[in-house]
Amino acid sequence: MLDFLLELEKVLKVWPDGAKLSIVQIADKTKAKVPYVVDFLSDALAKSLDVHDPMSFNEINKAYALLKDRYRPEIEAMKAREKKDIQTAIDAYEQTMAKVRVMETTKNWRAAYKTVNYFYGIHHKKIPADLKVNLCNECLRLGIKEQINFQELSQWLKRGIQHLISRPSGDTIEDALDFLDAYGDYFLSEPRGKGEHFLTNLFLMLKPSAMEFDLSGKLNEVAGELKLESVMDVYL
Repeated sequence: MLDFLLELEKVLKVWPDGAKLSIVQIADKTKAKVPYVVDFLSDALAKSLDVHDPMSFNEINKAYALLKDRYRPEIEAMKAREKKDIQTAIDAYEQTMAKVRVMETTKNWRAAYKTVNYFYGIHHKKIPADLKVNLCNECLRLGIKEQINFQELSQWLKRGIQHLISRPSGDTIEDALDFLDAYGDYFLSEPRGKGEHFLTNLFLMLKPSAMEFDLSGKLNEVAGELKLESVMDVYL
């Protein structure tokens, strides 16, 4: 029930104006089983519902408010646990990075890289987005020093960009472009041309957000510095 309510809250935030959704559609969007959604909503609205009944925003918002109030103690307890888990992950991040800095003093790049890589795999679902980006940056920086293979490093660059554009704003899109600027030359050095293709795709992925936040000029500038003419053609 709690997972369903959290997902339903997300659905309500992006509900199309004036639209009605069937219970089947709501179940799909909340990742819940249809019979459960029928039971939850029927119980909250005190009426029998069919899976194909068109439901308005007001109806679902009413059901959400009633269910949220009913399960308030459980929701608050869950949020308190999540907050504690996040803080625990942040504390672990700080401790891990302190260890990594020690490894760097002895130029033990492989151990440092593997430590950050392992931490990301264990904690990435709990830590804030800015720390996820930091971890991707660390894996790139350390991985380049250790000469980790192109395929693996390309995934860290892509993850870093994805974390940034998952919360798009002028600042995060600019940070994504700075990411490409910082590591672009390294990926272009891939002798078989895979790096150029990879970077071009990342630039194209950023296109809509760059246009939205009036950063097409910076995108063109970074692409120009990297001599990615195919990207420049798209934006000019």
